[in-house]
Amino acid sequence: MSLRAAILGFLDLNETSGYLLRKRFEDSVGSFWSVTQSQIYRELHALEADGLVASRIEEGDGKPNSKIYGLTKDGRAALAEWLSEPVEPVQLRHPMMLKFVFASSLPQKELDAMLAHYAEALKQQRETYAARLSARQIFDLARSKREGKMWRLAVEHGLAWCDAELAWIAKARAALRRDAA
Repeated sequence: MSLRAAILGFLDLNETSGYLLRKRFEDSVGSFWSVTQSQIYRELHALEADGLVASRIEEGDGKPNSKIYGLTKDGRAALAEWLSEPVEPVQLRHPMMLKFVFASSLPQKELDAMLAHYAEALKQQRETYAARLSARQIFDLARSKREGKMWRLAVEHGLAWCDAELAWIAKARAALRRDAA
């Protein structure tokens, strides 16, 4: 339900096209939820078939026409129901940690390189999240100060996650170097 609910949540903010919906995902919740354009369109079609969203064609004014999606009354009810449901802790699937657990046979140099590579990727991801905090366009969609604050806190969660991962990598690399010495 999470992708469906996220789409309903974005459409609750305002009507939009599938293309702009993907951009909004990237600019806001992209620090903790990734989605492809095809997933968005597949879900929009399913939501429309279920009567939770409705679409209309907007003339392109010299550009191709756009299909604009908006919430229906049933869509707002489904969003409200989802928001009221309790949330369970995430079941973590962490490919790097899975590899790490089975990497004891790797030479120290290869293991350290694996961790260093992961750390560099995390640093780049962290930069992306930090850039989201300074980008105003997504926060301009907020309907209230509280909503904007909550969105900011969600992006800060991405930063905190990167920082925690980077701290763990530094600790692991140091511990493994000490053991190898």
